[in-house]
Amino acid sequence: MGRRLFGELQFPARPLSFCGLAKELSVSTAPAADPLFGAAWAAIGLARPTRPWTLPVVNGVAVAAIIGAVAYRIWEARPPAEVLREEAILIGIGVVFAAVAVWLKASPRGSSLLLQLPVMATATVLTVLVMGTAGRWLGDDLPPLAAVSFATIFLHFEVGLHSRQFGYVFGIAILGLGVLWVYAVSQLMVSLGTVVVWTLVLIGLGILAMLTSRAVERDLGVQVERQSSLLATLSDLGEGLLITENGRFVVGNDAYVNLTGYTRDQLTAMPSLIELAPPEDRERLSTNLTKRLAGGDVPARYISAIINKSGSRVEVEVAIHRVTTRRNQLLTLVSDISERKRAETAERETETRFRILFEQAQAGMAFTSLDGHITTVNPAFCDLVGYSEAELRTLSLLDITHPDDVGALREAMQSMLAGEEEGRRIEKRYTRKNGEHVWVDLTMRLVRSTDDKPLYFQTVAVDIRDRKRAEVLQAARFAVTQALVTSPGWEKAAPGVLEGLCRTLDWELAEYWEVDVNREAMHFVTSWKRPGRDTTAYEASASQVTYRRGEGLAGRVWEAGAPVAMPDLAGDTSVRSGAAVAVGLHGIVGFPVRSGRRVVGMISLHTWAARDLDDGLVAVMNDVGSQTGEFVERKRAEVALQDSEKRMRSVLDNVSDGLATIDPGGIIESANPAVTKLFGYTEEELTGQQSDVLIATTHRSAFDNYLQRRLNLDIPVSGAHETMGKRKNGSLFPLEFVVSSMQVGPRHLFIATLRDISERKAHTDALEYQALHDALTGLPNRSLFGDRLRQALLAARRNQKMFGVLLLDLDRFKDINDALGHDRGDSLLQEVTARLRGVLRATDTIARLGGDEFAVLTTDAKHPEDVIASARKIIASLEGPFAIADQMVETGASIGIAMYPVHGDDPGTLLRRADVAMYVAKRSGGGYAMYQPEQEAQTLRRSGLAGELRRSIPQGELVLHYQPQVTLATGAVHTVEALVRWNHPRDGLMPPDRFIPMAEETGIIHPLTAWVIDSALEQLCKWLNDGLDVSVSLNVSPRNIEDHSLEEMVARALGNFKVEPNRLTLEITEGVAMAAAAAKALHRLHEIGVRLALDDFGTGYSSLLYLMRLPVNEIKIDRSFVSALATDPDSGAIVRSAVGLGHNLGLRVVAEGLQDRMAEAVLVEAGCDAAQGFLVGRPVEAGEITALLTGQSGLAPQADQASL
Repeated sequence: MGRRLFGELQFPARPLSFCGLAKELSVSTAPAADPLFGAAWAAIGLARPTRPWTLPVVNGVAVAAIIGAVAYRIWEARPPAEVLREEAILIGIGVVFAAVAVWLKASPRGSSLLLQLPVMATATVLTVLVMGTAGRWLGDDLPPLAAVSFATIFLHFEVGLHSRQFGYVFGIAILGLGVLWVYAVSQLMVSLGTVVVWTLVLIGLGILAMLTSRAVERDLGVQVERQSSLLATLSDLGEGLLITENGRFVVGNDAYVNLTGYTRDQLTAMPSLIELAPPEDRERLSTNLTKRLAGGDVPARYISAIINKSGSRVEVEVAIHRVTTRRNQLLTLVSDISERKRAETAERETETRFRILFEQAQAGMAFTSLDGHITTVNPAFCDLVGYSEAELRTLSLLDITHPDDVGALREAMQSMLAGEEEGRRIEKRYTRKNGEHVWVDLTMRLVRSTDDKPLYFQTVAVDIRDRKRAEVLQAARFAVTQALVTSPGWEKAAPGVLEGLCRTLDWELAEYWEVDVNREAMHFVTSWKRPGRDTTAYEASASQVTYRRGEGLAGRVWEAGAPVAMPDLAGDTSVRSGAAVAVGLHGIVGFPVRSGRRVVGMISLHTWAARDLDDGLVAVMNDVGSQTGEFVERKRAEVALQDSEKRMRSVLDNVSDGLATIDPGGIIESANPAVTKLFGYTEEELTGQQSDVLIATTHRSAFDNYLQRRLNLDIPVSGAHETMGKRKNGSLFPLEFVVSSMQVGPRHLFIATLRDISERKAHTDALEYQALHDALTGLPNRSLFGDRLRQALLAARRNQKMFGVLLLDLDRFKDINDALGHDRGDSLLQEVTARLRGVLRATDTIARLGGDEFAVLTTDAKHPEDVIASARKIIASLEGPFAIADQMVETGASIGIAMYPVHGDDPGTLLRRADVAMYVAKRSGGGYAMYQPEQEAQTLRRSGLAGELRRSIPQGELVLHYQPQVTLATGAVHTVEALVRWNHPRDGLMPPDRFIPMAEETGIIHPLTAWVIDSALEQLCKWLNDGLDVSVSLNVSPRNIEDHSLEEMVARALGNFKVEPNRLTLEITEGVAMAAAAAKALHRLHEIGVRLALDDFGTGYSSLLYLMRLPVNEIKIDRSFVSALATDPDSGAIVRSAVGLGHNLGLRVVAEGLQDRMAEAVLVEAGCDAAQGFLVGRPVEAGEITALLTGQSGLAPQADQASL
């Protein structure tokens, strides 16, 4: 069916062309019209058929011939002159009328029914008048002349073929001819034979017209069926198709009608279809239509839009072809391209979003050609490698790749081009423009075309320097361990150790120098260098020199017992430095190799570029130096007693880490005692077992995958890994392990290094617990309480419940603390905590906010009376006396209560209003108070106090007291801490905790801090002028740090008083120092030369990595740990860790709150540098400090600033 239909339409093998479509819709070969099809033309609205003859020519010849014949016959009949005159006039009129009729026939209006009927009637009347006037003289010639004349009139008006009313016109013509024929016969009274003959002629003409109409019927039916089928088919194709005449709608298929939303009648009634176009296109389309109809050159295709009946805009593509049979008719194909336009818009938006993402991405992104040549990069990539975009366009990825990584990158590219994989993720190094190597996590993908043709490479590089640095440092430790473990002696281990350090830490050359005790000199032993540049001359110079203490790099390291850096050798004139510069080496660092406290050698690392020490490198090399030194000393003792296998076994037995040898199948062959001790198996029980017997069941899958890569595939896996170990008794513990390969004769074995990290994990957990809990009472601290308060608010809002916040302040606590000492005050706080826990529910949160201030959160209260009941329980529990040491003390509590949601719906409001209520309760003599709005007025007292504080500075009411810091090793005082007091005219001497918070809230803290700095430095000048060796430390507020005002204050004061900056120490709390915003301020203060101390160390969230970057000179261990040294073993461990950490970082360590001799002994044993507290000195006025310093002035100066 489809093939037959499309065969009829003549497009079997290709889409229907627009010109072919125009020809199909242009009517062509119908010879005549038929009355039966007049209605059919009107129904389908198609253009009418063309004329069968060139009718104007035929009609003109026929009319001229008849007029001539009739005129000649009348002249020949010789009627009277009067008749001739009448006939001449009538024939002349007929000639003129005939010419007009022929002209109308040829015009576009020739098919108008309104013109057809008058013309036909006038021609008939003229014919009747001509024949009737001369009829009696024509005789027998009248019938044939009349018949031929009337037939000619009928022939002339066959234009009815082009009329929708053709059937009626044809019938009228036949009837008119018959009537005229009867009239002519009856008037002329011709013979019967003549009538019969010409009647038969007339009947023949009628039969001929009927037969002609039947032929037209057949041809027209075929044409209508064909064109109707074509329109229906085109409607099925979905394209809008229409014919217009002078811009007006003539006919269109369903697709076009549906596209506009109008009916055909509505479209036909429109003056012009240009009205459907958007307003901005109408003038252009109207101009183009005029040009097109006039035969001008106008594009046949264009893009526009249609505003459909609903008002929606439909994007369309229009193609126009002129219908040749109608001068003003156009065939138009309209295609809906809305989806295409939307797709193009979406594509442009996607491209824009990608461009923004590409430009603003934090990761470095680059596109390269198939040979790796860089074509496009984003700013992040330029920053990553240090080249400009223009410079990178001249390079390839291989040009900026570390030489050791070029092979892997090239292999990945070739693999993708070969179709083996679509992309790959690798870790590699780029070489920056300045020569620095930067590690990246590179994701590379080959982009292909739709026909699978490779187009270009797309890469995304993420900077992983920090992670790699940590991995590298850990890998260096293990590389050294593996080199030591897998070698029979130091002579063979040394190259491996040096190679491991160079490869993992990215140095070019490493040397080992050893101390000759007998000669009291250090000499060269061995070295290792990366392949590449020739450094033979420099290496040869090493064996030609020896160094004594203090000489050269080796002697300086030996003498100092600490790392020494020579970041740039250009300015050094020594022989070896000159040789190093000559071969291209510029940076050298040396690290001591120790055996216990004794330096036994030095490892030096060299690089092509200038390079200085960093904290991570120092920490690693300190470990490596100690490990190497111990190994060297041990091997010296064993070398004469053991062969290579025994030496390796000895190393395995003596390292603190568990070491086990594993064959390629994962079977344990041997284990050192550390493994048997760690897991509880004997070596015999472990030998022959699968290595995953040591791993918890839940972690074996990941462990087996690791071993599969390491053992079977021998894929190096960098860094140590953590899993869960399983002992023989089934207990689990956190385990750190790394597996490395070694060659033992012809056998290729693997050695697993195993380490129990339970203590480290526990320490991490303890630090996290300490960050969120009060060290003295174990209660949640302010931070954790705030978090739980926020969670309670969310839950209460969600469940539409209430809860209460209670703020509790102990009565007379300050008096007790001052009278009995801080240690007994701390004991009282612990007893109070125990009683609070005893009376409150498990669902309640109790927190110590600081000092003697506690907070309680009751989350299951159904009524305010429930919270009041809790407050009463608290007050009742505190009524009895407390047994503190050998004394009984009494205290009470003042409690303020605020309810959610009655008194506030955010944490700050609830706490503030609970504080207002607590103040009311305290002023009332204790007990509890529920917040009332009128209580806000009571805060005015504090506002008044703020005004008094502001006036206290110019009125001289502030004073400084000084508390000494005692050097534990010597008992000397070299530093005093300045503590501000307010000598209030009404309330007496007030400690800082009474007014400093208020000063911070009101902004008075800035002039107050300036006064303290000026006063402290003024007093310091006096002491220095008296010849007293002393420094001053003082606390600074977080507000001073946040507002960036501190640096200016300090610089101004130092300039005014001409004091050396290192005589002033500024103490900043740990929490403030850890804030990112504080880092810049601290570095600026450090640049001034002021010493910085980290106060309350151990109570905050400090990151060790961040701490190493801070420019601090000392740390002050918080009093909560120091005061608990005598009773709490955990506090002792924390203090020792803090001291060790501080010393490893090169910092001075001061303990706060020292109050008993037992704590002092612990601090001395831990190596703490100094301490302050009531045991060694209370805060006193400047005169007493002067006397103290004068009394010790006869002592020899002490090197208390060793960490500088």
